[in-house]
Amino acid sequence: MRIGMISAAHVHASSYADILKKEKRFDFVGIWDENVSRGKKFSSEFEIPFFEDLDDFLEKVEVIIITSENSKHFDHVMTSSGKVKGILCEKPLALSVKQAEEMINKTYKDGTKLGTAFPVRFHPASRKIKEIFDREELGKPLMITSSNRGKLPPGWFTDPILAGGGAITDHVVHLVDLFRWFTGREFSKVQAFVASNIHPDLRVEDSAVLSLELGDIPMTLDCSWSKPISYPYWGEVTFRVIFENGVIEADIFSQNLIFYSNIEQEIDWINFGDNADREMLIGFADWVEGKREDFPTGYDGLKATQVVEKAYEALERKEEVLIHE
Repeated sequence: MRIGMISAAHVHASSYADILKKEKRFDFVGIWDENVSRGKKFSSEFEIPFFEDLDDFLEKVEVIIITSENSKHFDHVMTSSGKVKGILCEKPLALSVKQAEEMINKTYKDGTKLGTAFPVRFHPASRKIKEIFDREELGKPLMITSSNRGKLPPGWFTDPILAGGGAITDHVVHLVDLFRWFTGREFSKVQAFVASNIHPDLRVEDSAVLSLELGDIPMTLDCSWSKPISYPYWGEVTFRVIFENGVIEADIFSQNLIFYSNIEQEIDWINFGDNADREMLIGFADWVEGKREDFPTGYDGLKATQVVEKAYEALERKEEVLIHE
């Protein structure tokens, strides 16, 4: 499959590129980036071609991965739609529900498959938990507590124009998507709370907690960039689900070796477990080729964007708001 990347802006771009280089399933055609110096540096690092002309790039590929700044997802999807078979867009899919709806409508009309990058779904631990939900062996879920906390991300992630928001924009969507997928339910209510920033110079929020209702299931979600800058790993996806007949506690990305250096004044966590990004990219290729149906679509990206949009509305109104279907 001839695959290319639009932009090296996102921190996940390097992970995806490394997988595309190693997997025989993919012919990694190259990258286009409107930031020429950034794109050329990335192409040199991964030894792939750099395209200065977007139209030329789109003629050479079958599918693309969009890893640009959040505010540019809309333009890059709309420009690429109809010119490729499939688009995998980094999360959040869009900065508004309106944008997401336009992206979905255009790609559907043009016959281009639009997927949203939610790799947490593809981790084997998540798949196992999904089976438990589907079998209903623990009875009805009664309550959920969850967190996707991480370190302060670099660069444009804290720019309100390019990112569209702070920790709420960045970290809410993964667990929203995961629990929509686990339960088949939609979020119905949200209230958002923010504290004084841990990093007081930021123009966006870095500490936030959401109170949600997933259908009739109460849920809390700590989405804060609250890990210290010296923390050895980027962050976490954890949750606790209380059922009628049992409890599930999960720390999805806990397969790590702890490395203590005698040279560097820091601690590293080296992941030795399953690579959710790899499983997602293989799944994306299968989905585009019609070999599987279970893949997070543009609609899933829209529903996650809807919760984020309503969370900011709740924050502004200082009250719980309904999330309309």
